[in-house]
This record gives sequence, C-alpha cells and structure tokens, in this order.
Amino acid sequence: MGKKTFAALLAAAMILSGCRSREEESDEKEYHIYSDGTYVEGISTDVSREEEDIETELYIPEGMKTDQLSRTVLTESELELYDRIASDIGSFSEKAPLTVESNIYQRVAELVRIEQLAYTQVSGVGLELNSDTLIFDVLYTYRFTLTEANRMNRAAEEAAKQIMEGISPGMDDYEKLKYFHDYLVLNCVPSTDDPYADTIYGALVRGKALCEGYTKAFSYLCNLAGIENVIVTGVTDVPHMWNMVKLGGNWYHVDVTWDDSSDKLHEDYPDIILYQYFMVTDSVIRNNHTISSYPAEPPKANGKNENYFVREGADISSEEEFFTASDNAITAAAAERKRGAMVKFETSDLFISVTSRLERESVEGSVDAVFEPIISRIRSLYGINVRLSWTDYYGQYRILTYIIDYP
Repeated sequence: MGKKTFAALLAAAMILSGCRSREEESDEKEYHIYSDGTYVEGISTDVSREEEDIETELYIPEGMKTDQLSRTVLTESELELYDRIASDIGSFSEKAPLTVESNIYQRVAELVRIEQLAYTQVSGVGLELNSDTLIFDVLYTYRFTLTEANRMNRAAEEAAKQIMEGISPGMDDYEKLKYFHDYLVLNCVPSTDDPYADTIYGALVRGKALCEGYTKAFSYLCNLAGIENVIVTGVTDVPHMWNMVKLGGNWYHVDVTWDDSSDKLHEDYPDIILYQYFMVTDSVIRNNHTISSYPAEPPKANGKNENYFVREGADISSEEEFFTASDNAITAAAAERKRGAMVKFETSDLFISVTSRLERESVEGSVDAVFEPIISRIRSLYGINVRLSWTDYYGQYRILTYIIDYP
C-alpha cells in the first residue's frame, strides 16, 4: 500500500522583522513555520548543487549554539528529544521515527531551529504515515548540502574572528554588546530577497539579513564574548525575532534589526546608528513587539541600569538636565565621528516642553547657535567642527535624535 505525506511540522524559517516575506515567486517551494505554529509557504534558495559533498560531518564552530532557554524549560525527556532532533539534522538524516505527540515534537524542534545557530540547511520537516505499519516518520528536507553548509559556517566563523579582534582589553560587557550592535548596523543591510538572509553567514559575510540573520549573528558574537543571552520570537506587524542579554543580574532586550530599519531617516543618513531598542525593558519592547511564549517563555526584563540612555548619561528627567544630557550624547558621538546622537525624556510632557522651547528659540539654519557651548567643547576637545540639526524621531517614545554633519 502507498504512503501519505502530511503537512509540514517545522522549517528553518525566514522569520521576518521589519522582516517582510519575499515578493518574488519561483517554481520550487519550501515550507516555513513561524514561532506561533503558523505554516506559510516560502521560496527556495536557488543555491547551486554543482559542488558534491566531500565532507562527512557538519562543521559547528565554537559559539554557534544558544541553548540556555531550552536547557531551562524542557523536561528531561524533552531534552533527550531535543538532542536527538539536533543529531538527526546535524547528520542530514532524511527520516526519523516520531516517538512523541506531534505538538511536543513541533515545540522542541522549533527550539532546535532557533538555538542551533549553525543549522542553516533545513528547508522543511514533515510527517509521513506508512499505511502498512501505521507508524509516522519525520521527514527532513534540506536546502543546502553538507559541503555548502560547512563552507558557510567556516566563512561566518572567520568573519566573527575578525570582528572579535575589535574588542579591546578594557571593554566591559556593555561596551562589547554596543560594539556588536554597532558593527551589525553599519555592516549589514535589511534584505528580504537574499537566499542567505536568515543565516549568520548572510549577516556577517554577505552583509544582508532578515531579522533571523541579525539575531543569530548577534547571539553568536555574544556567545564568543561569554555574555549570557537567549533568542526571542514574537510579532511586530509581522513575525519577528530578536535577542535578550543578561547583564548585572538583569535581562535586557536588544533588537538590532529595528535599530537598522529601512525608514526615511536611514535612507537620508545610511551611516546613522540608533539605540531605541538597545538594552531595553519588557515595557519598552512591548510598545510595538508582542513577545511570544512559544516555544518557551523568555525571561523577564525589568532592569534599567544598563539601558543605553542611562549608561550614556543621555536620560532626561527635568528641563535642567536637557543640555547636560545633550552635551554627553553629542560629545560622545563626535568622539567616534558618529552621525547621530540620541537623548531620551522620561515623560511625554517633558519631551513636548523642551522640544517646543527649542523650536521657539531657533529658526531655520540656526540650530548651531542654540548649542554653541557644546560645539565649542567639541572643537576644543577633538579639533573638529560640527553642524547640528535635529529630528523629532521616535517622538512617541520621547527620543530626540541629533544629526551631526562633519565639514
């Protein structure tokens, strides 16, 4: 008697953020699953198959695994299943027996997909029922060959080594995280049509990524630096993925993708680095992110000491603090010749009061006059002149962004 193939259980998905689904169509399809269990049809990667496999096992660089969450939330039997699924995929198995209920398998397999950063090769996982034995098997399909996956992992490893060389001995963990964040913002662009955009290879080698590529690359760098982190899934206007890191005993959210968005400000100033989503709490991230508890509930993030604006002295709680915070932010940005500097107000009323005053006191082209003391300090400290303008960017989040022009 014949066999019947059922719908896909899981896939190495392109979870999009700021991620959009691809617009192009092709004849070859693969199935992707988002972290809420929704199945969607994806596009094949169109990677050449001319190169035959000459290697015998998957190369997994040090640090390409972020499994703290699964090791925390899974039962002993589920952990055994996790390791078995990882072993099956790592060895490019085509079929394995289904030994648990499908919903348990799906949840654990989704954790494997998220946490096993080196596993770029899976395109789909489905169920097949043999009507002779009435036993289900799990079927795996792959978009990359073993040789291709190893080539990608080795290239990503080499790129990461070069990035890690930029860490100086005096950096604390916050500064390392900021360095990783800034590197990805400056050296990677959001992409919805690059076939490697959901991989570390796409982010670090090709410089093109979806949210999954940004997130896994950031997690990989954190692992290499010994910084505790987990990967979070959820929804913005589309399914999304981002990071959480633990610093000073507290967890913080980091969404590099949304700090490197394709909005108007980045179009006008492609070299700007924003920090709206760097080291933030649950309450901040929930302004426009829905955190998913599937496949596992992430830790709570309530700490504020390592928030970007607090650490940089750019947090404003009164009108008297405005110029001091602006001085801190603009001077620090100028020291690194960064295009943007950001300050954050504690309340919306304070934001409106200060920005309204600035608009009254300045006329078109005279922003520099308002900040002449700061500009003079920068000229004295670094021997450079700057011109300032500002934009009411992220106004709903009480953030003012300065644009710095260097003659």
